[in-house]
Amino acid sequence: MKKNKMKSTNSRGRPQNTRENSLLLYLQEINQIPLLTKNAEERLARLAAEGNKAARDKLITSNLRFVVSMAKKYQGKGLPLEDLISEGNLGLLNAVDHFDVEKGYRFITYAVWWIRQSIMKAIMEKSHMIRLPANKIAELNMVEKARQIISKKTGLSINEEINEIAAFLDISKKKTMELVNIRKDVFSMDDPFANENSIAIKDLVEDESTTSPVEYAVNSMLKDELKEEVGKLEKRASELIRNRYGLEGKRPMTLKEIGDHYDLSKERVRQIEKWSLVQLKQSKKAAKLKSFIA
Repeated sequence: MKKNKMKSTNSRGRPQNTRENSLLLYLQEINQIPLLTKNAEERLARLAAEGNKAARDKLITSNLRFVVSMAKKYQGKGLPLEDLISEGNLGLLNAVDHFDVEKGYRFITYAVWWIRQSIMKAIMEKSHMIRLPANKIAELNMVEKARQIISKKTGLSINEEINEIAAFLDISKKKTMELVNIRKDVFSMDDPFANENSIAIKDLVEDESTTSPVEYAVNSMLKDELKEEVGKLEKRASELIRNRYGLEGKRPMTLKEIGDHYDLSKERVRQIEKWSLVQLKQSKKAAKLKSFIA
């Protein structure tokens, strides 16, 4: 019996693949659950709102894979994937309880906000050695995103990178340095992993900047569908939407920038944008585009 028990751990005393296997089995199980059609979803949502537990459970289980998809986007931020999924599932439960099918939205489009909020709240509260205020966590995330964009430029010194981040976020250099230093007091990604001097911690972190073949194919189809639908709008509205949201490789523009370009007021640009989005939502392919986004 002792031999069998010893075999379940490796040389460092860590259970071999126990958590990994459990997660793998969970993912395999939820991937077998079919997605709901819009009509089935609406029917279940109405029954769930009336207190039907079976309908509520089915609405939840049919959307568990979307939670996993969302949780994967937050890997490397201090919590293991299993915890991120668990927190996301709590958000999904809240979404079911607050969802109003009469509003006309697909459930997952509504639930994404609850799932994301639940995951972000867990990261804020559980992933740091020192508890930080929510607004400070948001600022840190902004700096990190800016750093990832700017780090693609080669040959920048630390001082130059901080200047670039400050300019990118339109904040002072002093505040930028304060936010950067908050991260430094825990560990550096360039530190060696355990006693392996040839392996840095960053070498073991998933490269989220690399798009998987499936994601690339989905994104490509989404771009083609979106380009086609935007192209059906009136010419000026079509150009405005492309510029506003940075479609087809364009840089996203502010309302003021677009207004200056077309000699329009910000309010008029906002009206055209709102009208254009309504037209896109009413198009025949709107549901298909929503499924890509979800």
